[in-house]
Amino acid sequence: MASTGIRVSEAIRLKLGDVELNAEPALLQIRESKFGKSRIVPIHPTTAERLKRYVRLRTRLGRCKHSDTFFLSERGGHLNYGCLVQWFTRTVRDLNMQAADGRRTPTLHGLRHYFAIERLTLWCRQGACVQNLAPQLSVYLGHAKPQQSYWYFTATPELLYIAAESFQRFANTGVSP
Repeated sequence: MASTGIRVSEAIRLKLGDVELNAEPALLQIRESKFGKSRIVPIHPTTAERLKRYVRLRTRLGRCKHSDTFFLSERGGHLNYGCLVQWFTRTVRDLNMQAADGRRTPTLHGLRHYFAIERLTLWCRQGACVQNLAPQLSVYLGHAKPQQSYWYFTATPELLYIAAESFQRFANTGVSP
């Protein structure tokens, strides 16, 4: 979820046929998600390799025969949202992942926010026109309108630094990057 920005519910509902790890690039088929929208989500090669390892393990354990759900619970069915959230919360606590500087403790849904901010930060570092790219990110996240993505954009120290540099260049030259 951190590497794709998909929703928790979308990850839980993935079927074997929705995960195309041998495609170039590897991709996920997200079907009839929130707002009844479907979309194709490309997967980074490192994520695809990890998912391939998961599939091999799942096959070795004999889980493939009983369910077409991609991510399986120990009982062989689909994952339960509440149990997944509890597991994530417990794992964060067990790993002693403390929130720093007044931030919130990591949450499962927060992985989606992390993805959006990392993409936005990368574009800013590259000098890309975020205003033009934001609608694409909105589609990628499965939102009906770009405005629905804006609340994912949190001011991080790095984004504020990039914005300050950009403003300083504008103030000095009168030219927007």
